[in-house]
Amino acid sequence: MVLTLHVWGPAFGLPSIDPACIAAVAYLNRTVPRDRWTLVADYDPAPSPQGELPLLVDVENKITGFTNIVFYLRENYSYNLDANLTPKQQQDRTALISFLEYTAGPLVDLYLYVSSENYGTTTSAAYTAILPWHTNYTIPPKRRDLAKSRTAHLGLSSLDVAEASEDTRGPGRGTATSEYEAAKRAAGIPSEDRPPALHMGRGKGGLLSSPLYAARFKLDALSNELLQPLADQLGTKDYVLGGDEPSSCDSLVFGYLALLRYAPVPQAWVKEAIRQKFPRIDVYIDRLRGELLQNEKISPADVWSVATGKAAASDFGMQLPWVSRQPKAFLPQFRAVVHDGILPHALQSSPTVKHGHHNASKSADSSLPSPFAINTLATVTTAVAVGLAALAVQHRSSPRDGPVIFWALRPLQPVFEGFGVESFLSALPR
Repeated sequence: MVLTLHVWGPAFGLPSIDPACIAAVAYLNRTVPRDRWTLVADYDPAPSPQGELPLLVDVENKITGFTNIVFYLRENYSYNLDANLTPKQQQDRTALISFLEYTAGPLVDLYLYVSSENYGTTTSAAYTAILPWHTNYTIPPKRRDLAKSRTAHLGLSSLDVAEASEDTRGPGRGTATSEYEAAKRAAGIPSEDRPPALHMGRGKGGLLSSPLYAARFKLDALSNELLQPLADQLGTKDYVLGGDEPSSCDSLVFGYLALLRYAPVPQAWVKEAIRQKFPRIDVYIDRLRGELLQNEKISPADVWSVATGKAAASDFGMQLPWVSRQPKAFLPQFRAVVHDGILPHALQSSPTVKHGHHNASKSADSSLPSPFAINTLATVTTAVAVGLAALAVQHRSSPRDGPVIFWALRPLQPVFEGFGVESFLSALPR
């Protein structure tokens, strides 16, 4: 039976934009024969029991998450990279996986999502290359909001320039000038209202007290909390747990570090730390990319062609077994976009229930429309939007040059000449 692995689409030359998905692809590519599994670049985690990717589908079984996938393959198919580990190494493996989730996970969130500069210039563009156009309004913002919530306790919200600018007070708040000044401050460029002299103190107005430098100190500390223990664990060995072959732990380490190492972000503090302070880890990542993925640089455009059924993986000489995903109906997806992104937030919030002493046994009345009314509104809005889109496409493809709309509205006979409609239309700009 052929296994199917669903992952978020590729980015930065890697098989996915998600660390757990990269680890799952690397693990299957190392253990499962090529003709026994297929790979799907997906964007809908709804079929997953936990609503997450990676998702491994085996007939009717659906397994979510890297650790669960590794366990399932080991127990059901004997695909196991950890078969030769000693009991001590097994314990180290469990501890190292928890360590990665605790330290590397928040670092990826800060690196690719919370940092407005990295998100706006790199991460958002990467999602545009792997998602249908209508899902770009919902999936990237949701994943960014989730990353912000996971890292809120770290006190690094200053990385988000837009959020930081909303907290400013005084004249000009929310204007283009204030946002420009906030962006300059986040980039370390002195504002025009600051004295040109460089003050290195920690007091008010000092360089070391600026949000940028305070955040950079914390980011460097977080990077060291991940990289230094990994460097100590790796030592002079080829793999983090020792041995002659990579383990499942090496796959997960690669999933996290590959994003931090290869993502072409403008604020690349983790990449700089890896290259300058931990060169052995830099060599380790490159070696794992060759052993787990055969150094293949994956093109999102090629994978998109395969995923949409326009081409086959063999047409591009791909080494990973990419296949097309099952086509999904456009209307339900667009309806979900309308429901999540267009309807007012009040219509989607929990209804306010009115309780009464005399009718406590009866069903409570809600002050908001019923779910049927909301779904009806979403359906009608979707139909109208689709109709307008079709009209726009038809208008755009019209061979007539010039003011097509005004020519279409102009009557064939001057039946309204007495009301001045002809003169009104002729006065409009062409």
